[in-house]
Amino acid sequence: MRRIILLAAVALALGSCGQKNQYQINGKLIPATDGKVILFGLKDGQPVPVDTAEVAKGKFKFIGDVTIPELRLVGIEGQNRYIAQLFVEPGKIDMTLYPDSFPGNVIEGSESQDAFKKYMDEIESFSKKENDLKSRAEQAQATGNEQEMNSIRFEYESMVDNIQLFSRNFLKEYNTTPVAAYVYLMNFFQEAEVEELDSILTVFKPFAESDFVKVIKERADLLRLSSVGAVAPDFTLNDATGNAHSLSSLRGKIVLVDFWASWCQPCMAELPNVIAQYKTYKDKGFEIYGVSLDRNRDAWVQTVAAYKMDWVHGWDLESEDVAGAVAESYGVTGIPHTVLVDREGKIVAKNLRGAELQAKLAELMK
Repeated sequence: MRRIILLAAVALALGSCGQKNQYQINGKLIPATDGKVILFGLKDGQPVPVDTAEVAKGKFKFIGDVTIPELRLVGIEGQNRYIAQLFVEPGKIDMTLYPDSFPGNVIEGSESQDAFKKYMDEIESFSKKENDLKSRAEQAQATGNEQEMNSIRFEYESMVDNIQLFSRNFLKEYNTTPVAAYVYLMNFFQEAEVEELDSILTVFKPFAESDFVKVIKERADLLRLSSVGAVAPDFTLNDATGNAHSLSSLRGKIVLVDFWASWCQPCMAELPNVIAQYKTYKDKGFEIYGVSLDRNRDAWVQTVAAYKMDWVHGWDLESEDVAGAVAESYGVTGIPHTVLVDREGKIVAKNLRGAELQAKLAELMK
C-alpha cells in the first residue's frame, strides 16, 4: 500500500513539473486558411522544426514544454518564409497572425515576448530611418550634393550611436530574460573581448542553458585561447609560391600576426605604418605573418607585390565570404585584426594600430 502511495506521489510530482513548464499557443490566421503551421526552434543558429499543427478555419494550437524562454519561428507548410517570431515561455500565449503583413501580428501572454516586441519595434523604427537615409543618399549622390551627403553621414552615425545606446539600456532593464542575451548577440557580441564576455555570462547565469548564452560561452572559450597572456595558437599556411610557413617556426622573434585583405580600406590605410615598422625592426628580430582574407587569390598576390610587403604571408579563406580555419581559431570577426606575439610565443597585445603599435614595438624591441 505504501509503495502505491509513493508511486502516486511521484506521478503527481512529474505531472506537476510538466504543467509548470508547459506552454500553450493558441493561434489564429487572418485571413482564415486551412493547412499546417510549423513551429521552429533554433539549433546551432539554424531553424529546425519542433512541432506541427493542423489549421482548421484559420485556428491552430501548439502545446509543449520549455524550462526557460526560447525563441520560436512560425511558418506555413509549403511556404519558404516565416510569418512570426516570438519568445515562448510556460503559460498561455495567444497569437493573431497576418501572413501577408508581418508587423501586424499580435502576440500576447508572454512577458519575454513583450520585452522582445519592445526591442523589435525600436529596431523597426531605426530600420525605417536607415531606409530613408539610403534614399536621400542616392538622390544626393545623383545630384552631386556634397553638403547633403555630409549631413546624411552625420545622421547615420548618430542613428548607429542611438541604436547602441538603446540596446545597452535594454540590456540593463531586461537582463533577467534570455531576450537580453539575444540583444547582446545582435549588437555587441562580435566586437567583445573575453573579459567582457565573461562579465556578461555572469549576468546571464540564471538562464545559462539558453542557446544564445551557449553561443556567447563558446565564443568566450574560443577567445580565451588567443587572449593576451595565452600562447598563440599555432598554424601553417602556404605562401603564393606554395611554400608552407608555420607560426611556431618564427619562435624567438617578435611577430605581428596581421589578418588583412586588399579590399579592406582600414587595412590598406594602416599598411604604410606596418611597412615602416617592418623596415625599422626587421633586422632586430621582428617579423610579420600576414594572413590574407582576400576573396580573390590574384588580388592578394598582386597587392603583396605592388606594396613590397616582404614578410611572411599566407592565404586563409574557406569560401568567398567565409574566413578560414586560422581566422576562426583566433576569433576574427572583422579586419584589420592584429595579434602581437613575443619571443616565447605568448600573445602580448591585440589590435594595435598607428602610434600604439609603434610604442609597443619600441618597448619590446629594446
